[in-house]
Amino acid sequence: MPRQSSLAFIPLLTLYILALTYLSPSAHGPFAQAHPFPSAKTENDNSQRPFSTHHRHPHSPYGSPVTILTEGQELPDETFSLRHLLHRGGSRYPDLFRRMDLEASDIQRSELLSGQSLVHQVKVKGTTTLKPRDQSYRNQGFRSFDTSIGPESWTKEVVPAPDVTDKESVLQLSKMNYNSYTEVASPGWYDLEGNWSVNSTFGWEEDGLRGHVFASADNSTLIIAIKGTSAAILGGGGGTSTRDKINDNLLFSCCCAKVDRTWRGVCDCNTGGYQCDQTCVENSVNGGEIYYGIAMVLLWTVQDMYPGAKVWLTGHSLGGGLTALLGLTFGVPTVTFETPGDLLAAKRLHLPMPPAINWDDFPLFHIGHTADPIFQGVCNGPASTCYYSGFAMESKCHTGRTCVYDPVTEDNWKVDIRTHRLFDTIEGVIKVKEVPSCKAEVDCRDCELWEYK
Repeated sequence: MPRQSSLAFIPLLTLYILALTYLSPSAHGPFAQAHPFPSAKTENDNSQRPFSTHHRHPHSPYGSPVTILTEGQELPDETFSLRHLLHRGGSRYPDLFRRMDLEASDIQRSELLSGQSLVHQVKVKGTTTLKPRDQSYRNQGFRSFDTSIGPESWTKEVVPAPDVTDKESVLQLSKMNYNSYTEVASPGWYDLEGNWSVNSTFGWEEDGLRGHVFASADNSTLIIAIKGTSAAILGGGGGTSTRDKINDNLLFSCCCAKVDRTWRGVCDCNTGGYQCDQTCVENSVNGGEIYYGIAMVLLWTVQDMYPGAKVWLTGHSLGGGLTALLGLTFGVPTVTFETPGDLLAAKRLHLPMPPAINWDDFPLFHIGHTADPIFQGVCNGPASTCYYSGFAMESKCHTGRTCVYDPVTEDNWKVDIRTHRLFDTIEGVIKVKEVPSCKAEVDCRDCELWEYK
């Protein structure tokens, strides 16, 4: 039998390579068009690298200029898919910064494993916001310790934002947050900063903050969902519960979680009884343990990855509090779920407040319900579950506007810490009820027993 030349196999091999190239999610074929992921960082390509410090990144979270909109104007729906996970280290690993990119195949595997969709459709409408007027404010948002913030500091504009009056859109945003507590199938993490080696280090996932980045089909709009508290009693899960509790107790307590003489406190601002050092407590929310600065770095990083894109924020519990503070800092559309009272922390960070601004001018919305003691600000005192779990959740007042469901009156729910879990809220409230109207809280006061000097 005559020998066949090995050259006879070349056409078949060529067809096979072409098929693999065309069908690859990262190739320039139809699958790449459906999931246009940014290319992964290469050794000599810095276009995907974030800022490695806490300096303000030059890209703006407001996106490229668009057609002038009117308030309430209905815009085309946006469909978002999960693209990246970002993990920034805290005080234990301050130089740690890792990124996970998800291809279409990773999303499909994750959906099969979790039973949850990672693609979400959201209605969009024109919503008012305040934008920093000049570059000096734009570099730091609306946060300022040395100058007053007034009408000369901003411009009022209408921007695209999630439609929080639409039941299905609120449901999809809540599911984005629910998925931020779960792991996804992917090739793994890689480091964004060259001076950090963590491949053989155990415990890095227990430190810092994680954000899930969802992008629209054309990458023009991004949603960052920031993970909330990992403590199981507060509805989360995972290894960051110790540092999450520190952040909860610094941001949402009256004075460093010094609830009574049996509590040690997480800083030394209590000067005796119900006396608190105001400067000390303001400095405490700017320390290395606080996730606010880390969340800001996540925002800047996403802006670096997608220059010109609009950014929206969302979060649950602690993640909601952080995104609210970030949204207030830069005036970007923000929707939170079951967030503890964030007004106290916003004041300590010197963010804009009424009467200088009107909450109706900010696209900042807090969604919660009357059976959640953390959202309602009543999970405190010796008889509360938070007290015995070491959480000083004393604040109750919110920034922006609150959208409050009432399952206590309508469905005879009891006020119970277990209703703070996002799963219970999705299944028992958001799926079955129409979205309530969103209003600014009136005459709400935090920590009335305390005196600050």
